This record gives sequence, structure tokens and C-alpha cells, in this order.
Amino acid sequence: MNRRLVQMFSKQFGQVPKFFASNEQPIILRNEKSGYYVNPEAVARRMIKVISLHDDVKNPSAITLQSTWTDIGLSDMAYVEVMVEVEREFEIEFPDTDSMMQQSMWQGASSLFDLKAHKIKQNTMLILLIIGVSAVNVTLFSADSALYSPQFCQVRNSNREGKDWLETIFALSEKGRIYKSVDNGYKWSDETLVLEKMGINDWFYEIQASPANKEVVYVFGKNGTGIRSEDCGSHYTWFTFPSSLSDFKLNSMDDEWMLAFSNCERCHPPFNKEVHKSNDGGKTWQWILSAAMMASWDKLIDSELIPDERIVACHLEYNQSRVTYSDDYYNSYKIIHNNGTGFFQTQFHMFVISKFQSAYRLHVAPAFYDYAQMINISIPFDQQYSYTLLDTESESIFLSISHNQTNKKLTNIYTSDFQGFKFTISLLNNVRSLNTGQCDFEKIESLRGVYIANIYDHEKLKVVKESDLEKYKKTVITFDKGAIWHTLKAPATDVNGQQTHCSGDCSLHLQGRSVSKIYRESKAVGLIMASGNIGLYLDEKSINTYFSRDGGLTWYEIRKGHHIYSFGDRGGIIVMAKAKSLTEELLYSWDEGQTWDSIKIPKMIVTSITSRSLYINFIVTGIDEKRKGIILNVDFTALHQRTCSGIWDPLDPDSDYEFWIPTNYENGKCLFGQKYRYTRRKRDAKCFNQQQHDKLHFIDSCECTIEDWECDYGFYHKIDGGPCVPIASLFEEDEYIDILKPPENCTGTYMKSQGYRKIVGDFCTGGVDLDPIETPCEEGLQQSLSNQTQMLPQVSIKEEQKLNEKVKISENTKENVGIQQNNSLFIGILIALIAFFGFVLWKKMKAKEKLEVKKDYYSNFERGERISLREDDDDGI
Repeated sequence: MNRRLVQMFSKQFGQVPKFFASNEQPIILRNEKSGYYVNPEAVARRMIKVISLHDDVKNPSAITLQSTWTDIGLSDMAYVEVMVEVEREFEIEFPDTDSMMQQSMWQGASSLFDLKAHKIKQNTMLILLIIGVSAVNVTLFSADSALYSPQFCQVRNSNREGKDWLETIFALSEKGRIYKSVDNGYKWSDETLVLEKMGINDWFYEIQASPANKEVVYVFGKNGTGIRSEDCGSHYTWFTFPSSLSDFKLNSMDDEWMLAFSNCERCHPPFNKEVHKSNDGGKTWQWILSAAMMASWDKLIDSELIPDERIVACHLEYNQSRVTYSDDYYNSYKIIHNNGTGFFQTQFHMFVISKFQSAYRLHVAPAFYDYAQMINISIPFDQQYSYTLLDTESESIFLSISHNQTNKKLTNIYTSDFQGFKFTISLLNNVRSLNTGQCDFEKIESLRGVYIANIYDHEKLKVVKESDLEKYKKTVITFDKGAIWHTLKAPATDVNGQQTHCSGDCSLHLQGRSVSKIYRESKAVGLIMASGNIGLYLDEKSINTYFSRDGGLTWYEIRKGHHIYSFGDRGGIIVMAKAKSLTEELLYSWDEGQTWDSIKIPKMIVTSITSRSLYINFIVTGIDEKRKGIILNVDFTALHQRTCSGIWDPLDPDSDYEFWIPTNYENGKCLFGQKYRYTRRKRDAKCFNQQQHDKLHFIDSCECTIEDWECDYGFYHKIDGGPCVPIASLFEEDEYIDILKPPENCTGTYMKSQGYRKIVGDFCTGGVDLDPIETPCEEGLQQSLSNQTQMLPQVSIKEEQKLNEKVKISENTKENVGIQQNNSLFIGILIALIAFFGFVLWKKMKAKEKLEVKKDYYSNFERGERISLREDDDDGI
């Protein structure tokens, strides 16, 4: 297309009145003298597309538009007289008119113009379309210094119109000032000025929203001043606390209860903390425990069985470290584990670390009333030096363990069985940051079983120095919860359409959270953005921006260079900016990266882009050249003028939605024994996607194949598959546990692993069966002694039928009396457990008043939304 700058004037209607500031800037204004005219302030923010039937256009006087007004936000106006009068130059696009004229342009002219009424000659005819290419409203607020990422709390809507809850945004500056917005970031107020009028002066360093009551927010200052608001900042009360206190932990059931810590001068690290508690919102404090390493409110206190006061701590008692819990603020306590040197708790498990010789051991117990049954997790290596919990919210646990005392940035990733006790290797040589303890491991939350991780090349570990390992990082992905990992398929072309020429060992590599972050959104199904490069290894000097819309199977280069980004409108809008460098523009796309438009912004380094998933406005924070903080609100309300329709019938050509079926690496449509599909917004649908959920539809069950099995405890396989083999084939004999041995005191037969176990949460039926086979004890012992490193049967898709015919032992095998006795004992224990759990379930069915009253306050907080948390942090212990 031809591009030129054109300045258009019309003097016969007089001067356009000055525009006054407003958040909403209408494109069309009305003057009683002149009629309707274009608002120049609004037009300046948009691209004007002028389609000219002839190039000799001179000063058009008036134009009648009868067009698709949904493009410009005038859905209630179908016929408007517009005077084109502007006071500045702006971009004009002249399309190639020859082809347009030969098509339907002349036929459409009569419907767009009332030629008789206005007597406009055809040789001066213009079709003026004001389109929403840059229909974005940007407001700016300048702070005293750089800002931390915005944090959110909610207040009940008193007038009961529209939303039940209204959101308030807080931002804390590096210089300790508090900023607040009550209108999604359009306007900001310096709350520090409000506090100063109350006589409160402090350097505030932490904001926390109460998990028990989402209207309550606390602010803590360095000099011992605390602020509490019960209505998200509309009103404040203040209190003082000892300035030695820090690391405040709020109770999830009572918004006035909190814990805090101070240094214990007579104690020795790491047990050098004193624990204090307050039950009146921080006004008074009471010491409860000394010589502590860590302490927290029990994460299960929302359960009927757990008292609200329960605290779990790791502390020193009589020169012995132990993990304990107390229901009376440590007037008394019960021991969870002696020799414990740390703990971490999830909704389903309690993990405890203990010292073991020169290394450590990790123990786990189901998250139950008293954590009495701590079990040593089964890991096929004795040497364990650090642990990082990667994912505990799925059916199984992902755990990173360092086995190297001198090189803790090198870890292995393990996955557990459904109980969380027995772990098998999923991935070797995962990358871990020594500075933060975070691992390059990302869960793609919108799709079940998809994870992306970075590893060090195993072959290079043997030949390069430890300091050179950073040059040999690779990215891998799994679609089956870590059963098999694959390299990423590189795009065939770059963003400019040039061939990438990537073959052989070449693949796509992405920066992990040890450097930046792979961006995914739980409500944007299948959409992923990341920064990386194409090549043999990850190269930090050749970073570009990549996008996938099928859960990481297919990737596209969508922009050259390194960017920071965020999704809004459930992935319907993507906003990004250059990362770690000064920029004067934001980029946005409403078609998932196919096209991009820019927004002019003040010169700044963008440090964060934040949007709630269903929102169509973004909060952008950054710093300018003078280290001043900047907050931008970027509002896309005018981008589209309708919400998407047709979600119930995606097959209708007019629907804005489509069916999408997730697949695995080989494009197989059976995932975890099932076929299913999503209903999601089409990539080029120009509408807002305000549906609460992408519709998930179950299609069919699948027969079991090799893809439904992962390596069993003590086995592993290489990247891109292959058979599961004993770990002995990879490591020295004294570094692993012999998994081929029969159990101690084995009599008769035992169940011998074939090297595989079904993936936790897989629902396939029939087909390939790789469950353990019954084997005589003597035979298993002979096999173990004769060939500890023997390979199990080579497994491939072609051999599935053979694997299904597993070894069967004759039913006439002589039974052992001892086995019968053990079976009887087992049955008795099982009956007792069933009775006990039945009682617990009965108790849980009884409604408890504290849950019903307070559940509403904390249930709506998603993970990472609480102000005291950082989203998606790994939990290292």
C-alpha cells in the first residue's frame, strides 16, 4: 500500500472547539453550528484509513457515513454527518485503488453515500473509515521511585449494582510510599499523604491482604508502624509494634491473628529466631517460641478437624532439632519428627527434612490431623542435599533434588506415585539457580500434564568444566506429566518469513525462571509465550520472542528481540514491551500474535505488565531515565464493540468460537486414556471473550498404549523416549538402590516390576499391560545377582501386543502359611482404616460455623494473588 502524510482542512464550518480532558474520548463531537465533526484529540490516537477512488481529492466539505459503526464505538448511530477537520498531521493510508475499484467499491458507494442530498462529485468522493487499530486509552501516573508489582484486594460493593466486589490496587515504591487505585488503575492516589495527615511517618516496605478477609489489608513500616484497613484503604487505623519484628504471617481464618519473627541473640544459626503472636491486629504481641528456624500457621486450619490456632514450627529443644505443632501457642506441643531441620506444607502433604549422615532425608505424611505417619520417601539415591517442590497440586508430586554437594545447581526431577511416597526419575540434570533456589521448570496450567523445563546436556557434563555448563542448556517439554520429555520443535520460518534451517540436534530453547519467565495463563487454554532462540543450545545473546497456541507442540517466532508480556481477555489481547531496555512503545495484538500494533508511551524501562485474566485493561509499571516510577493504565475497552457469541455452536460459520483437540508430541489425540476437546475463541475473532470458562468436552475413552505408562521406581529413559532401563545402567553401583532384588524375607513369590507403572490419573482401559508380574523369590534373586544392570524388555509401540502377554504364574503354586497370616493381618488393618476414614468423612460432612462464615473471604483468592506472595514461586527447603 501507498503511504503518505496528508493534512486536510475545512474552513467553512469554523474552528473546532478545544477538547477538555476526559478518560472517555468520543470520536464524534457535535457543534450546534456545524453539526457533527471528528474529535481531533481522539483521532490523533487512531489510525485513519482513507480509501480514495481518485488521487485528485481536494478539501472535501462534508461526508455522510453509513458504515459499520461498531468499529469506532458508535453502535447506536447509523447515519452521521462528519466534517473532517483536524488541527494536526496524522497518518493516512491509500490502498491500491485499481483492484478495489474493479471489485465492489463502486457498488458499495451508493449505500455509503447519499449522493443526491449532498451533491458530492464522484471524483472527490472519500470513504472515511475510523478503525480501532489503536483504539486504546492510556493514562499515566508518576511515582517517586521504582515500583514493585501491583497488588490487589477487594471490597464489597455497597450499592449492589454490577459486581458484588470492587477491586483496589496497591503499589509500593522503593522509597516506601504507598499508592492506591480504586478504578482499575486509571487514577492513583498517594496514600502516604493521607497517613502523614494522621501523624504517621514511616518507610513502608510490605503490604499484605488478609487471606481470612479480602477487605482487610495490612501495611508494615521499617520503624515499627503498622497500618490496618478494613475496607481496602477507604479508612485506616494504625498501631505500633517492636521494630525488631519482621516476616509477618497472617492467619487464614481470623483477620486479626498474625505471627512475626525477631532475632534470637543467644541462639546460633539456623535456629536463631524468636516467634511472636498477636491476636488483636498487631496492637499487642506475645513471645511464644525461641531457637526456631521457621514457623507458620497450619495450612489446614480451614478444616473442621484443625484448630484455628495451630502453628507448625521447626526449632531446637535440648540441643535436638525437631518439627512440632501446637494448638495453644506452644504452652505445649506434639512432635511431628525428631531431627527435623525444615518443613514445607501443602494442602495434601507435610514434608520434613532430617539430617542423614553427611546429607539429608525427606519425609512425607498425608495432610491429616496429627501428621503421625511420617514416611521416608523412596528415592533410588542416598546422597540428597537440597529439595525444591515444583508442583504439588496435581495427582502426583514433582520434586527437584540435588545429589551433588558441590554443584547444587544440577538437580534431578522426580515424580511420585499417587500416595506421594515413592518417587521415580522423570528428568535428569535440571537447571537450578543458586541465587534464588528456583528451577527452570514451568507447569502449563491451562492443560493437564504439560510441563516445560531446562536441562544441562548430559554428555557435556562429562567433558566440560562446571563453570562452562551455562553454555549447554537445552529446553524440553512433556505432554504426559513427565513420563517422556521431548525437545521443542523449532519454527520453520522466522517472523519475517525467512527459513530457519533448523535440523538434526537443532531445536527451540526458552529462557527459564532462573533468568526470565515462560508466560502462561490458566484461563487462556493452550497459549504460551516465551523468550528464547533456535540452535543447539540456549544462547542468551540471540533471544527472540515465541508463541504457541497448542500447548507447546507448535511454536511461532512473533517478534525479534527479548520482550516482557502478559495476556488479557483470556488470551484475546496480548501486550508486550522490550525487556530490560528503554522503550517508547507498547505492542499489542488481538489475534494471538499474527499482527501487532504499537502504542506510544513515555520513554521508560518496563518492569511489569499485569492484567487479570478476564480484564481488558493492563497495569504497566516501569522506571524512567531518572529512576522515577511510572504506572500506565492501558484500556482496550474501545478495541472491539461486541462480546464473542456462538460458544454453544462452534461449528456454525458465524460463531466466534472453535473446537480444539489437544494432542501429544506425536499428534496422538489420546491423553491420559481419554480424548477431549475445548471450545475456545477463534484466533481472528474481533470480539471480547468474556466467557467464564473455556468449555471442556469429554469425547471418548482410549485403550492403553505404551504412552500411558511411565518409568517405575528405579528406572529411567532418555529424552525423546526409548525403553525404561534400570538406573544401574547410568550410575555407579554404589550410587543407587538395587531395584531388581526381591524384598527382604521374601518367601514364595513377589511382584516384580517390568520397569513401568501407569501414569497417575490415567484412565485408559485394556490394551498394553505393564503392571508388575508375579515372580518366584529365588528367580528374582538370581537375576539380581547375575546381572544387576540387565536391560528390561525393549519397549516400543510395535511391541505393545507382546508386552500385553506378560508372564503368568500357575494358579497351582504352593501357598505359604506365613503369607496367609500376613494377608489376614493386612485385611484387619484395612478394615480399621476404612472405619477410621469413614468416621472422618462423617465428621467433615457436618457444617462448621467458622467455615460457612469465613469461607467467602478466602475462597476467591487465587494462588499468587495474596499480596504477601509472589506468583509461582518454587518452594525450596
